[in-house]
Amino acid sequence: MLHIRFKDGDLKNDMQIILNSPARCNQFVDKIVNVNHFSVFKLLYELKNEYLLHEPIPQSSFESMYSANPIEALSHFYLENVDTLDYWEWKHAGGTAELAIYYRKTNPDLSLIEAIEKAERSRAKQ
Repeated sequence: MLHIRFKDGDLKNDMQIILNSPARCNQFVDKIVNVNHFSVFKLLYELKNEYLLHEPIPQSSFESMYSANPIEALSHFYLENVDTLDYWEWKHAGGTAELAIYYRKTNPDLSLIEAIEKAERSRAKQ
């Protein structure tokens, strides 16, 4: 088991979200060379981008998860730590599961914050 002791709680949370399967954990462990903050951060976000491009959550899974727990669904969809405030910003901007899927199709590595900003700009034009 890989034990990484960082004071950065956000990095630990991000690791739990991004490395959300045994296969992903094993891939991370196989690729990590230096166990220091910078190396872990760099590899983690390289893998995140790879997963978003090549292993996104299936659309049907996302839609059913979104109807049950939109915060968790957005977290899995964007591979980011999403809290209640993020969700309410998303909803206030007109965010829906369908809109998230549309944005993902046009830009697979878009972050939730970027999606919120895009939705706000789109809503302001209406």
